[in-house]
Amino acid sequence: MLIYQDLSDAQKKFIRRLFSAAFLFVTVFFAAYAVYYAALAVDTWRDMKRTDAFQIAVSGEGSVFAVPDIAALSIGVRSQSKLLKDAQSDNTEKYNAVVAFLKSNGVEEKDIKTSYYNVNPQYQYDNRPCPLGFLPCPPRDPPVIAGYEITSTLQVKVRNLDSVGTILDGAVSSGANEVHGPSFTIDDKTTYKDEAKKIAVENARASAKKLFKNLGVRIVRVAGFSESGGYPPIYYPRTMEAFGKGGDMAAPAPSIEPGENEVRVMVNVIYEVR
Repeated sequence: MLIYQDLSDAQKKFIRRLFSAAFLFVTVFFAAYAVYYAALAVDTWRDMKRTDAFQIAVSGEGSVFAVPDIAALSIGVRSQSKLLKDAQSDNTEKYNAVVAFLKSNGVEEKDIKTSYYNVNPQYQYDNRPCPLGFLPCPPRDPPVIAGYEITSTLQVKVRNLDSVGTILDGAVSSGANEVHGPSFTIDDKTTYKDEAKKIAVENARASAKKLFKNLGVRIVRVAGFSESGGYPPIYYPRTMEAFGKGGDMAAPAPSIEPGENEVRVMVNVIYEVR
């Protein structure tokens, strides 16, 4: 203390400032130390609280019914001939006639698409029987091309469902000899899928509440969500006989009923519970 008293006023002032700075440093250090370990303690407490949490997955399904607005058809022309040019000529003539008929009956160009074109040789094989059954057969002649088969296929969308029967009958009358469909679909399914999803989520939520009540747990949060779904198209296979092209007498155009399509959505919700 005597030493401090012997110091000049400037020296005493410097020492006081030095002690003040040291005190402030120590105070800030211990404050930061306390905040850090307090935050660490809070995180540890939260982790301990979460140790009893677990996850449960709950599913829900929703569906709505809607009248389809598109009929999808597959219309093909198959031609056979000994000469390739004759098969091509026949196939091209009938194919163009089918396309012209479709366009003249209200099918837009954007809804007519060539999906398949194939030229396939038809082979004749040497199937002569062996002259003597107990002797090895003589070498067979290699297969030779006996003709050609050409297949061309159109994928067609018919938006006026009242004309589907007429379209089918007219396409066959124009030269088509392979028809698959119609398969009834919905052009824009967004609205119906959203509605079905809403129903599916509500069903999942109702199932979760009932389940969690029985288990005696409560929801902490939604930990995951996924969805899937669609709708099965209504499909009607048709043969040439159905259009009067495989029998002796012509038949009237078939009556086509689109019915309704079911749009289904399945959701899976993962809940974290405690």
